[in-house]
Amino acid sequence: MSRLLGKPVHQCFVYPDFDAALERFAAAGIGPFFVLPEAGGMSLYRGEEHYLSINVAFVYTGDTCFEIIAPTCEQQSAYGEFLRRNPTGRLNHIAYYSNDYDKTLAMLAAEGRPFTIVQDLRDPRSGQQIEIYCEPDGVDNPVLYQFLRPGLFDSWFDAMRDAAASWDGTDPIRPFIPAA
Repeated sequence: MSRLLGKPVHQCFVYPDFDAALERFAAAGIGPFFVLPEAGGMSLYRGEEHYLSINVAFVYTGDTCFEIIAPTCEQQSAYGEFLRRNPTGRLNHIAYYSNDYDKTLAMLAAEGRPFTIVQDLRDPRSGQQIEIYCEPDGVDNPVLYQFLRPGLFDSWFDAMRDAAASWDGTDPIRPFIPAA
């Protein structure tokens, strides 16, 4: 898919036990993690509005970014659906930038790779789509694709990458770095 979508932004793993997942990665020498506990808000999941609540952490190793997510409660969301199919967790999605979600989805369909939007997260003030999660049509238990707008989170990703590049192994789990 990189031929069509470019370089991935990150890979996301979803697990039922957030703390155990972070400890597993940190034990492998990956860190530091930047944690945003109980993130979420209203989202459209399979066309219906539902509240989303997750714990989320990001970590870099070199130029590769991993996201770790755990839902904070049983919920109707792409993450809840995923854990019902994969109770121990695994790779959930790969994120790519897109300036125009409709155009990106049309391009994929024209390439013979149609996708359906599973989850749509919007800015609560403007209603603008912030990111969407899509699944390839006709695939059982798929890896999802997340599309997000370039520029929205760049300063935040840059700060985390810089912190990882100089990480000395101490303080492996840290609070979220607000975007500048």
